[in-house]
Amino acid sequence: MIELIGHDTPVPVQQPHTGSVWGTSACNPPGGQRKTTVLYCPPPPPERADIAAEINRRVVAWMTEIGLGSEENIAGVYKHDPGRGITLCHPGSQDIERMTAAAKMIVAETAVDDYFCETNTYRDANDQTIGPNLSLAQSAIDAPCLTPAYQAVWDKRRDNDPVLRAQHEAFNDLKQVSSPAQAQRIRHDIAQLYLGYNAENGWRLINRLPPVWQYLANRQMNSFRPCINLVDVLDGYEIPAELYAHPLVQDCTARAAIIGTLYNDLAGCEREIREHGLPFNLPAVIAAEEHIPLDAAFIKACEVHNELIQAFEADTEHAAAALPDPTVARYLTGLWSWLAGSRHWHFTTARQIH
Repeated sequence: MIELIGHDTPVPVQQPHTGSVWGTSACNPPGGQRKTTVLYCPPPPPERADIAAEINRRVVAWMTEIGLGSEENIAGVYKHDPGRGITLCHPGSQDIERMTAAAKMIVAETAVDDYFCETNTYRDANDQTIGPNLSLAQSAIDAPCLTPAYQAVWDKRRDNDPVLRAQHEAFNDLKQVSSPAQAQRIRHDIAQLYLGYNAENGWRLINRLPPVWQYLANRQMNSFRPCINLVDVLDGYEIPAELYAHPLVQDCTARAAIIGTLYNDLAGCEREIREHGLPFNLPAVIAAEEHIPLDAAFIKACEVHNELIQAFEADTEHAAAALPDPTVARYLTGLWSWLAGSRHWHFTTARQIH
């Protein structure tokens, strides 16, 4: 399905850009003609297998401690391989404590999706509690200020629920390695993520797919932005709040978030169709809207990605020129590195290809 090739394109912040993949639909019928297109992307970063394995070991020990250490969950972590994902997406980070905190947060967000959102062994398709549960998940990282009696009730319920406890403890660990401003921006972006989860559930409940424009707008919320916003945290510096909030930097961050999400859509297309009755990804939405075969829609989704990453390159060049601050350049380079690692992880992890 995926073949690495080489190409040359403009480069943001003087970073190498020499790799791409041939993208082809995983869903074309056996014996059908193979349709391919170039998926432009940065080259894969170096593997750090020993550090990745140690992060996974620490995450599994923590999951067991808080009540999420079932055999199925632990197998899922090793299949997902968050340690490898973190080390690929943050090649500049050498701090295993920071990387482990990030991996815990990713596992906690995945648990929210698995237990509160997905219609699987954890949740019945007729369950209507997704909205309230997502609100509780956010409250676990954005603590409510209640009267003493009700605060005690909330604290007890939070600590007795493994998913809520995972949210709370993972975010507390993240706060230990980030500034208050960094922690607040991550908290805000997780709220947006859960808003996106809830929107996706709305479409699943009526068993319909949204139009492409609405799908992409929702994906701006239901994206990897909370992960992307760890680039300075894990590298041990902080882009000043006024520069992070600058519209040019925000455009780059938002563009990177949706590009990373499209990697998930493209790499996981086959798995999602196999595992879910209503596949919720860009190829499926394009196919439904344009009434075309899924393999042709897959190619169109690759073309959307290519347009976005070329716009991202232009955005980063513009932002770096307009904001000649070393931390801006470092942050934009971190976004590029994150996309390189995310693309490589998505197309090579066992979670997506099996």
